[in-house]
Amino acid sequence: MRKTMIVTIVSIIFLLSLEIIGTIPLGSSSAKDPIENDQNIIFIEPTQLHHNEKMDYGLIMAGAAANQITPDLSTQSPIFIGGFGRNRVATGIHDDIWSRCCVVQIGNTTIAFISVDLIGVMYPEYQRIMSYLDENTSIDLVVLTSTHNHEGPDVIGLWGKAIWSGISWDWYDGALSIIADTIKEAYENMKPAGIKLAHAIALGMSRDSREPIIMEEQVETIQLVDYDEQVIATMVCYASHPEVLWDENTLISSDFPHYIFEHIEETIGGTTLFIQGSIGGLITPRTQNHSYESAKDFGKSIADISINSLYNSSIIWETHVRLETKEIFVPMTNPVFRIASILNILDRPLYNFRKDLKTSVNIIELGEDASLLQIVTVPGEDFPENWFELKEKMHAKHRIHIGLATDELGYIVPIEDYNPKDYEESMSASKYLDPLIHQTLENMLTLF
Repeated sequence: MRKTMIVTIVSIIFLLSLEIIGTIPLGSSSAKDPIENDQNIIFIEPTQLHHNEKMDYGLIMAGAAANQITPDLSTQSPIFIGGFGRNRVATGIHDDIWSRCCVVQIGNTTIAFISVDLIGVMYPEYQRIMSYLDENTSIDLVVLTSTHNHEGPDVIGLWGKAIWSGISWDWYDGALSIIADTIKEAYENMKPAGIKLAHAIALGMSRDSREPIIMEEQVETIQLVDYDEQVIATMVCYASHPEVLWDENTLISSDFPHYIFEHIEETIGGTTLFIQGSIGGLITPRTQNHSYESAKDFGKSIADISINSLYNSSIIWETHVRLETKEIFVPMTNPVFRIASILNILDRPLYNFRKDLKTSVNIIELGEDASLLQIVTVPGEDFPENWFELKEKMHAKHRIHIGLATDELGYIVPIEDYNPKDYEESMSASKYLDPLIHQTLENMLTLF
């Protein structure tokens, strides 16, 4: 214990000294601007960064699976709950947390959508999950998104006791393996299918707690059905923090998504996924109180909006598909996150002289000339302002933003609105997430 404290103190002193002499800018106002001064490092496209693009056309197949990733509190305690304040230890289980997957194949191109009831799976753990997929699971793109659940185990490390990581690796190692198994099972369950697309407005269901008041209130739904029109999977895409239960709750739960799963599966069958949207800013449920009853009312309302929107949707049995995935570097400008990373409180490697994080963005387009559906995936909690700016440049009938996808870099604050004294900025890995991520996505999309 004493040795750990000495290493911690020495590391902090060393980092602060580097900031003073300017070797590693930690995000202070006097630090050099990485965008202006280090373009050769930040914007370089090293050959080791993954970049892939694929186009196809054909009939559709789909499969789904779901597995519990709930910790066993009798053998894996303490489990620190991720979200709100530190040192919130789980005392029981209210409802299970899940990994839920839908695999879609169009022609010879296969995409897996997997949603987990966690606060945010980071890129190194995403890569671990990918390494567990064997050669018999031939998938071109895995879009793993976290619901951003604030009532599940800490998987980032920020919510433990004192200065120590809150991750319980006894549980998390097994959960990552289960997530990979869920993808494999969904892949093995594929059969001929069709796609239904729908959208509707969830007016007034959530609120924006930061000015300007801008929210994505649309509920987008992607549903896969078999040739008998029985539901295989329903993906409900909506932007709101799963934090109805708030910080006094100490029971493991998936919050309001639990009731989305329950209601849709009881009503129309299949496997249901909740896909998180642009929740930065901060978008949170508008509820009367922080009770399980409020979470149930909220979840069932979103579920009903999704179900009702599908009634007049036609089924697409074959289509065009284009996908593109790209790894990028972003500079770590948050001084607290940088120190936490170096001290292994955040389990996150840094690159380019310990300056940069590595992450990825993806696009998926359906229909001829991307006329049917355009999806962008963003590795964090994107502000709606950013999403609407990009959305206006897209042209598909259905346009979907998948947040916390393949990574969780925190809030993606519009660069022109960035204020280091605000809460969202304190929970953002970098000031430069907005321009680096959204310019990359814009360059990848089919735009007219």
